[in-house]
Amino acid sequence: MKRRLLSLILTAIMLLSAMAGLTSCSSGDGLASGKVSPKSEKKIGNAKRDGVEIVIPAGTFEKAVNVSIGIADENEIAAEDGASYLFSPIELTSDGGEHTLGETVTVRIKLPKSVSEDDYLTIMGTYYDGERWEYILPDAKAIQNGYLQFGTPHFSRFAAVKLEKEKALDKYAETLATQKVTGSKPSEELTDCFTQTLDNLGFTDETVQGIIMQKIAKELHSSSEFIINAKNGDIGDIAGQGAELVAGAILKSIGDKKVVEQLKTYAGGATSGAVAAALKLYEGGDYKEASKEFVYAALDVIPAAKLGKAVVEATKAGAEMWQDYSVESAYNVYLKQNIASDGNISADSWDIIFYNMGSGLDYMQRDYRTAYAKASGKTLKEIEADKELKNRLDNQVVNEVKRSFMSRYTNGNAIAQEKDRIKEMLATFDAYGLLSWSNLLKFPVDMDYATRIDSLMKIRENILDLVGGDRSVFGSNEDVIEGNLAEAISKWLQCGKDRGKFYDWMREKGYLASPKETIGYWKLVRSFENDFMKSASDEYYSSTWSGGSGSYAYNCKVTHDSTYWASTHDNCNGEFVNNT
Repeated sequence: MKRRLLSLILTAIMLLSAMAGLTSCSSGDGLASGKVSPKSEKKIGNAKRDGVEIVIPAGTFEKAVNVSIGIADENEIAAEDGASYLFSPIELTSDGGEHTLGETVTVRIKLPKSVSEDDYLTIMGTYYDGERWEYILPDAKAIQNGYLQFGTPHFSRFAAVKLEKEKALDKYAETLATQKVTGSKPSEELTDCFTQTLDNLGFTDETVQGIIMQKIAKELHSSSEFIINAKNGDIGDIAGQGAELVAGAILKSIGDKKVVEQLKTYAGGATSGAVAAALKLYEGGDYKEASKEFVYAALDVIPAAKLGKAVVEATKAGAEMWQDYSVESAYNVYLKQNIASDGNISADSWDIIFYNMGSGLDYMQRDYRTAYAKASGKTLKEIEADKELKNRLDNQVVNEVKRSFMSRYTNGNAIAQEKDRIKEMLATFDAYGLLSWSNLLKFPVDMDYATRIDSLMKIRENILDLVGGDRSVFGSNEDVIEGNLAEAISKWLQCGKDRGKFYDWMREKGYLASPKETIGYWKLVRSFENDFMKSASDEYYSSTWSGGSGSYAYNCKVTHDSTYWASTHDNCNGEFVNNT
């Protein structure tokens, strides 16, 4: 009843002529149709035979309706510049007139045989919002099987398109920039888990902790791996990843002068443990063995249950929420339409925005409840049976989405700047083959491009962190620098979790010095000898010389022997040497 009432209200107040076009426009030739019951799943069409099919879950409609797949008129909705249709645009309609659906419908479109691996980066789905085409990131596994597949919470016009590479990279850059700028910072509970772990490992000095935590926090920000594992309830994996984060941060911190100096002051007589391993590594120990020791040590003391519950907080909306085009549509059309001149949005307007997210919001709420249940050791049914708890969790998701929407609205300039930065990186990644599907670089075959690109960017940041952000160590000009960085990214992926092997490679290439060489101790630059010279004065002879950035002073105090004084004064007694 609530949905019907809200639908009637929306029908009365919607000002966009686009919606009228989406719900009542006439279809061209029909491809397939069928009657859909609200109680059971229904497949309409056959992608292999007809070129397109849709799978409608139970609960998508409130009553039985007829659903049709039609061919849209290409003359009315031509492809945008830089895009070409791979299959004629289709139009999904129902005789109930619904636009927003109760569940997400899967759309599958057959791709022409001419599509190859080289095209995967530029293939996307797209839907017509009444004014322009909005692009949908595809399912990576389906595209390898010859199909474009995506989910939709709306009935609309859709198409499979091939974009010019620059246009495709622009879409990925915009999505990732939005995720980075609007993503929530690590919660206090989450950072507490890592602070507690460092305490238990013996890294108790505030300066040392601060430096290590900076590196952990940078990696945690919008960490998709943590979010995915939290959703899956893989608390053990979360603990393992947390231990690896700690180990990696310690390894990166060993070359920091402040860290080593502070460690030496409080390590005392420690002969074992993570602190001793860090000092041993600084003295020239084995990176591979040290990394293992750090991981195992952290696993023993990391508060796994607490960490799991803290990470669950990241699933309230998730960094990947902007990859869902229903969220994009709700933001681009409904938020911008309903925001007041003072930048505020009324409660009624939020209702419209969330209604038009359709099942997109429902899925985020369900993900959060599921993750919360697993982290709490309960079942989803138990969580949903507790109405007060369920409502509280659902409201947390709503509030997080509101925060993300408003953060995007108020940070347009920051997103645009980040997008430009990411586009430059993507052009470089593409130029050096890092985006080629045939060059998987040990990425999973079913990993989508957005996640893959995000991983490449994080690896690049990690590598630059190792050299203190000094890009010049990789070459003398931009092309050489980026080429060597691309090679380093490939090597990082080849080495996998064996970071020691990667650090050894960096040192062999001359990009990374051993930790001890970076702390500021004397390093032999040149050696020399100085012959003894006679004093040029009656009282003192003094000679100085320098090597590298140090100097050495030799002072000879002249004492006189009365027997020989008349003829010579080379009898130097009481000489002394000063070092500087």
